[in-house]
Amino acid sequence: MVRRILEVLMEKLGVTLEESRIDDLIGLKMVNMNFYPTCPNPDLTVGVGRHSDMGTLTMLLQDGIDGLYVKMEEDITSGGKKGEWVEIPPIPGALVINVGDTL
Repeated sequence: MVRRILEVLMEKLGVTLEESRIDDLIGLKMVNMNFYPTCPNPDLTVGVGRHSDMGTLTMLLQDGIDGLYVKMEEDITSGGKKGEWVEIPPIPGALVINVGDTL
C-alpha cells in the first residue's frame, strides 16, 4: 500500500523515480503500527508533543480524539504567523496520510 501511494504521489507531482529510489524512500521498515488506548484520566497525559514525522509517509486512522496539528507555511486568511501550529479537528474513520521528512 505504501509503495502504491508513493507511486501515485510522485506521478501527480511529475517526479520520475526508478524502482530502486522508491525502495530507498520506503526503507527497510515497511509498516509500524501504534495503538494508543484512551487514557482514563486525560488531564495527566503529556502525549508526543508537536513534531514532524521523520519517515516517508505516516498513515493515521483517526478516531474521535483530537491532537493532530499541521505546521503552516503561511496563514494568510487569519493573519497567523509563519510556522504556526494549527489543530486539525478529527474526523472519525478518516485516513490521514502525512508526508514525512524523508520524502
